[in-house]
Amino acid sequence: MSTSTTSLARHSAVMASGSFVSRILGVVRQSMIVTIFGTSLAGQAWSVANTLPNTIYLLLAGGVLNAVLVPQITKAFHDHDGGQAFVDRLLTLALLGIGVVTLVCLPAAPLLVRLFSAGNWGHDTFALAVSFAYICLPAIFFYGLFTVLGQVLNAQERFAAFTWAPVLCNVVWIAGLGWFLRQFGRGTRAPGEFTPQMIWLLGGSLTVGVALQALALLIPLYRSGFRYRPRFGFRGVGLGSASRVALWTFAALAVSQVGLIVQSQVLTSTGTETGKLLYDSAFLLFMTPHGLITVSLVTALFTSMSRAAAGKDDDAFRHNVRQGLSLTGIATIPIMMGCLILGTSLAALLFPRNSIETTNSIGHVMAAMMLGLPAFAFYYVAQRAFFAFEDAKTPFYLQIINTGIAAVIAIAAMLLPTAYRAIGVGLGQALSNVVGAAIALIWLSRRVQGLQMRSTIQTLARVTVASLIASVPTYLVFVAAQQLLRGRATAAVALLIGVPLFVVLYVVLTRRMKVRQIDEILNPVLRRLRGGRTRSGGSA
Repeated sequence: MSTSTTSLARHSAVMASGSFVSRILGVVRQSMIVTIFGTSLAGQAWSVANTLPNTIYLLLAGGVLNAVLVPQITKAFHDHDGGQAFVDRLLTLALLGIGVVTLVCLPAAPLLVRLFSAGNWGHDTFALAVSFAYICLPAIFFYGLFTVLGQVLNAQERFAAFTWAPVLCNVVWIAGLGWFLRQFGRGTRAPGEFTPQMIWLLGGSLTVGVALQALALLIPLYRSGFRYRPRFGFRGVGLGSASRVALWTFAALAVSQVGLIVQSQVLTSTGTETGKLLYDSAFLLFMTPHGLITVSLVTALFTSMSRAAAGKDDDAFRHNVRQGLSLTGIATIPIMMGCLILGTSLAALLFPRNSIETTNSIGHVMAAMMLGLPAFAFYYVAQRAFFAFEDAKTPFYLQIINTGIAAVIAIAAMLLPTAYRAIGVGLGQALSNVVGAAIALIWLSRRVQGLQMRSTIQTLARVTVASLIASVPTYLVFVAAQQLLRGRATAAVALLIGVPLFVVLYVVLTRRMKVRQIDEILNPVLRRLRGGRTRSGGSA
């Protein structure tokens, strides 16, 4: 394994481990939320309010910070003085912007709730959503602080704390939800039945968790030797390119949020049974492999991409892009195939307190989204590649295409029966990712005079064939479980037998097809396991 691949594997493993724990806790958290709200209108109110801080943050700051900070800080750290003054001004400007956004959004809570919900809500449902929103919206600032501090650590190639801090957020949030269930129990409640204590406990656990997630990064940042001092005077200090990237990224995010508003309007128009809360549960499952694999890999690659772009090293840049596409494809293509077969079983196991009908709805929506999982990974790699060049204009045009397709299909889903609208929205998201990824890679190839993708395409084709072959016996296991068992036992047996069978067949087939990257992924894990067994045996 090459040194660069070894380094990437090490950094990705650190991030993936934290992301894995966080994502598992996130699924537990979502299961508890669905247990508390069921498919009630109160759940719709919570879903909209809970979405607001993250959505507003992503719109006005999140993507801008992600696109701007790492390339700018990476270049600054290579200046003769470490670029300390420049970084201080960049962070000061970012924190001021996030603070202003938070203060503006707080009094606008009723307007924001109305924007993201359908017009058929009653007074009690709307009032509950607004109450939740007032408590949740301060999290905007802490999401921003977390991103700012985390990107400084990432630029220093210190990835562990940034990926493990969300675990703390989930622990706090789960503790709050557990307290709620202990104090008030489960069961469907009308929106008007929620007391101030209930509202503060649910909303407050979110905001406190996000705050602690951000503040926890101060410790590793201090230990890294970085010292921040607020600096003003932003003119003439080299922030021009950063501001241009920020403006284009903001425009792209504005387009994406229009699409989210359209989706939210469609989903909240369905009433209760297949509405936004269940879609959010399916989306969480869809995002788990993306966050665990794609984000971990590409975050580790992004610093190298930025360094190669700054140094005009096109060969190294192309290698990073191909590496990102190959490794994410090797992981996401089989996950897509596995979830198409076992999606309902997975949902039934992760949301055990809900009816089979509800968990099947979650599984079907997730399966629709999963059709676009590999494409979403490729789109993410290409988008970060443009950001490495400090080019946010191209991703803006890509976002228009991506969001336009998803929004048109979401609106068309209004023609479907309410039970199928969420599936229609999920399919629109998948198709938009496929088209967006194809166009993004074509444009990126033109940017660097060719990506030299022949070997990468061959690898992805072999991976696809291996996944399809491994899917056949896995599907037979699923069918057999459906025929022989009933209830939750069906899901448990299908997963217990189907998942290991699929994984073993996939690994064997990819090795036989000479997909060398599969060993680059597995060997560090196998060495760690062998080492663990050796140490364990020696101490016995």
